[in-house]
Amino acid sequence: MPIRVRLVGVLLILHLTSSLGAGALTWWWLDQQITVERHQRANAIARVLARGGFSANEEIRQRMMELAGTSFRVVEMSSPAMTGAVRAQAGAVTIEVDTPEDSWQRLGAASVVAALIFVAGGAAIFAVSAWWTARTITGPVERLADAARAIGAGRLDQPVPLTGSGEVAALARDLEQMRLRLADLEATARRQERLAVLGTFTATIAHEVRNPLSAIRLTVQMQRRQGAQGLALVEEEIERLDLVVDELLGYARGMQVQLQICALDHTVDEVLRLMQRQAQHAGVTLTRVGSATVKADPQRLRQLLLNLLLNAIQAQPEGGQVRIAVRPDGLAVCDEGPGVTPTLLPHLFESFISGRTEGTGLGLHLAWTIAQAHGATLRYEAGEPRGAIFILSGLKPA
Repeated sequence: MPIRVRLVGVLLILHLTSSLGAGALTWWWLDQQITVERHQRANAIARVLARGGFSANEEIRQRMMELAGTSFRVVEMSSPAMTGAVRAQAGAVTIEVDTPEDSWQRLGAASVVAALIFVAGGAAIFAVSAWWTARTITGPVERLADAARAIGAGRLDQPVPLTGSGEVAALARDLEQMRLRLADLEATARRQERLAVLGTFTATIAHEVRNPLSAIRLTVQMQRRQGAQGLALVEEEIERLDLVVDELLGYARGMQVQLQICALDHTVDEVLRLMQRQAQHAGVTLTRVGSATVKADPQRLRQLLLNLLLNAIQAQPEGGQVRIAVRPDGLAVCDEGPGVTPTLLPHLFESFISGRTEGTGLGLHLAWTIAQAHGATLRYEAGEPRGAIFILSGLKPA
């Protein structure tokens, strides 16, 4: 049974009980007033008869009843009283007044009818008011109860309605905050589970790929020593694949860095050399400005920059320019693409989040992880008038 129905039922029962109690009390008070009035009339009649010295014959009694408007009879004091009658004595005269006359009976009947009308009308008005009040109070509570059941069932995608006022509204806000926290925890748990599986998978793949990759590199190097031509491109691509394998191993084992004095501009130039052919194929121009020397892991910085450049090139399929600005404590990668959409921005550096259907959603996450391992930060800014800017800052100067 809904809460509002139970609440209305309880309030209606309380109203009927209090109304009937008030009616009974009113009726008792009227009966007491009538009884007092009868005693007063009986005493007055008895005093008149006693002091006037009237004989108690039938003619005198009828005359007195007409004057007093009350039916009475003269009785012996020792005789038994009639049920409902009131006795009074003055001197040797004892009279007995009968039950209330018609006027008193009509008054009592009118009182009963008025009480019934009051109870019935009050009950109807009270029921409507109680239903409206119950709906106003319990409606938000019922909606919050439905939301709580949905959260308990694991349906965390359904927002909690911000309903009611006062404490109910505060409860709704707290419940919505709890839903959001649970949704975040669930999403984090799923990401961690996928990352754990992916870590095992990437470690296996990296191990299996590294051995044949090393053999291919040795073969290419031997062919170049023997004078073979056109193998420089193959060796560059092998070096780039080696970077990817190192990145996979670092991801699987946990990101660790070995700090050393690093010429940041030289590291940038190495990555630009590896990415030059892919950039030319996409019609993208790569440039670098500035120089700096920092304490960092050059291998990890190459992996970080490789991911940022890949994203910048893929963001400009019709061609454009990517500019790397080296700073004293980091660098900035600026492209001329469409930038990051507002819906993606809050989750930009999370794993498995990508703005491209063919993307894995790991590149920016790995770059962010490398920055964190260096005690640095990686952040995004929108370009002017368009484009994306990824800024690495906080590297320690050498």
